[in-house]
Amino acid sequence: MQGTSGSFRGKVLRLENRYYHTVYVDRVRMYVPGRSPEPQRKTKVRRSRLRIRADYAPIRNVIAIARQFESYLKEPGIYTYRQAAEHFSTSKVTVGYHLALLTRLPADFVAWLEACTEDLPMAFFSLRRLRPVTMLSEPERKGALLELTRTLVREMEGQPSEAVPELLWMLDEELHQMPRRLLRSIMLD
Repeated sequence: MQGTSGSFRGKVLRLENRYYHTVYVDRVRMYVPGRSPEPQRKTKVRRSRLRIRADYAPIRNVIAIARQFESYLKEPGIYTYRQAAEHFSTSKVTVGYHLALLTRLPADFVAWLEACTEDLPMAFFSLRRLRPVTMLSEPERKGALLELTRTLVREMEGQPSEAVPELLWMLDEELHQMPRRLLRSIMLD
């Protein structure tokens, strides 16, 4: 070890030996014998975007919004999507997209989503995710909804849910051979 010339107070310790490493304790530099330990990465637990979205603001059910548009369009004197869009301060395209959910998605899925009260499934099944399903042909829609539901199960990261096993049982014909109680126990594990 060598120091610089000068008074004792101003000496700086320079280490030439590779078997010492620098450690800072309370912002004071200390030299410790031995090799420096490998730097450890800080592991940060990242919350899923779905959980952040569900916690951020109250989630509005897309089917409930579509039912509002549908009921307004049934009133006398209301004939076009543009009139409904002006009433709800939105675009006529948004009105059309929401009404397409009611007419093109399977009726049992629409009823399930309308009755759903859990935040995560409502946040997951947004207009953005369901819109591509409405553009598929009739036989492909149920398979696409089943894939979306399996993606939801993966993103829920093992959180218990009462509604999701019901939806899986409703959409997947292979699961009809299993009793519902057994399916629920598998989902909660």
